[in-house]
Amino acid sequence: MNLTYIAMKHGFMYLTAIIDLYSRFVVAWDISNSLDAENALSVLKQAIKQHGEPEIINSD
Repeated sequence: MNLTYIAMKHGFMYLTAIIDLYSRFVVAWDISNSLDAENALSVLKQAIKQHGEPEIINSD
């Protein structure tokens, strides 16, 4: 799971993305105006729903 800060005129937006380690394909992502655990959990649930439960989850 990767978190990226995107600078905007009046603050930041936060991109949360889950990338397949082998293919480097983005399997789920979301952009939010707040950096909280709920957004990260939502992206994780989206990835699991679309691609199944992974064996390993790495996060930075």
